[in-house]
Amino acid sequence: MTTTELKQLDKQMLGNRLIQSTYQNQTVHDTVDSWNWNMSVFDIHDQIKHWSESDQRNVLRYAYQYFDKDQMIRELHDHLTGESLSA
Repeated sequence: MTTTELKQLDKQMLGNRLIQSTYQNQTVHDTVDSWNWNMSVFDIHDQIKHWSESDQRNVLRYAYQYFDKDQMIRELHDHLTGESLSA
């Protein structure tokens, strides 16, 4: 995604709020951006499996959009939260 697209995604998904992770005190965007195609879905699972469900839900919903609706992110979201993330 381009910088402009990321800014639009931030505004659309996060609005003007800084959603903080209760686990690492980073914004959702900072967390997902740090993955930036360098982590496998298993690494991501290991990083967030002990987070609160709301933190998991926030970061994975954002990651799903950030990574162009990646199927593995969707399945990880569904597995960890027990909710279906619409395709």
